[in-house]
Amino acid sequence: MLVFLLRWFFGWTDFEVHDNYPERFLNMAHKNGLHMWDMQNANGIFSAKAKSSDIKYIRQIAEKSMCEIHIVNHHGFLHTFKKYKNRFGLIVGFILWGIAIKYLMGFVWNINITVPPMINEFEIRQELRELGFYEGARLDSFNAERVKNDIFMKDDRISWITINIVGTEAEVNISQNSALNIDNREKIPASNIISTADGTVTRMEIKSGYSALKVGEGIHKGQLLVSGVKEYTDGSSALFDSNAYIYAKTFRTVTMSIPKSFETLQKQADTIIKNDIDIMGIVFPLTLHGNPQGNYIKQTNRYQLDILGHGIPVYIVSETWQKYKKQPVHLTDKQAETLLKNKLQLYELFMLYSADKATVLNKHLTFSQSKTDYILTAEYAIEEDVAQKNIIQIKDTSNSGT
Repeated sequence: MLVFLLRWFFGWTDFEVHDNYPERFLNMAHKNGLHMWDMQNANGIFSAKAKSSDIKYIRQIAEKSMCEIHIVNHHGFLHTFKKYKNRFGLIVGFILWGIAIKYLMGFVWNINITVPPMINEFEIRQELRELGFYEGARLDSFNAERVKNDIFMKDDRISWITINIVGTEAEVNISQNSALNIDNREKIPASNIISTADGTVTRMEIKSGYSALKVGEGIHKGQLLVSGVKEYTDGSSALFDSNAYIYAKTFRTVTMSIPKSFETLQKQADTIIKNDIDIMGIVFPLTLHGNPQGNYIKQTNRYQLDILGHGIPVYIVSETWQKYKKQPVHLTDKQAETLLKNKLQLYELFMLYSADKATVLNKHLTFSQSKTDYILTAEYAIEEDVAQKNIIQIKDTSNSGT
């Protein structure tokens, strides 16, 4: 970021060297300590960028190496200033812009609030706003210590609050008063364990609850595996929170395909860079050319400016447009099989991650093809935990009439 700002302030120049063998020019430039960047060589034309103050030395080196040099374009603040130096309004505008930046540094523009799960962030922001602390408030219009004390006394859910202000940004961290929840803890609900898939039980780890399952027994999806209801011989019953791991052998089949012919994008040498400046949401271009037409992919980077370590609402937006060319691809049988197996490996990672404690016991692959596609079918036998907790809904009849 700092390098870009320095280049923009002092200016840089795009130039071309016309010679089939630019090695002599490059060697002499390197020997004389000249720095160049974005160097490209195509069709006997060497192009690069360099500091505007180095162009006169580059011309001398090009003359000594018997090359022709052509200036393509100039960039940067100094070139723009020279171009518009006779326009009094532009100079006044820059002065006013500096004054505005200095004025805006006296406000809080961003407040980041970290709250515990039981406290709503929006409510905290509203309470802070009532105390005069909000995004857009002047730094000299409130006292952070007073705000902390007031909100601490106002909201009994808060046991501790810190407010740190750095430049135009503020960090607010809140800790919850845990003493309020001692008498309001939720009771552990009663629950059953049901099956999430069809299969055959291979092993069980029942920590609580009651079950008549046996290893080797077949189960189906939705079947009750472990009960949270205990019935006694006297006719009474009790409810429990069931907790168990029920492992079963299950089966899955997945089919993947890939077209025999398709188009891919191949990166080209053409790269276009656009820079804008964003001042409080108003964007001003730093480069005058528009968006390129054709097969380009844009990548955007956004950098916030700061003055003496204080962030200001001014951003440099850099857009890099990379050109690509559509390239047809025709797969062979071996290439298609390799690609499909790679896709299948990604699926297996996802399957084993999503299935609880899953292990692949067996796998059978079948490779085939249609008129337009290559097809890979995989049949799996896996061992996984099929236990799923199901809360027992208890109807409250304490207030019902007789």
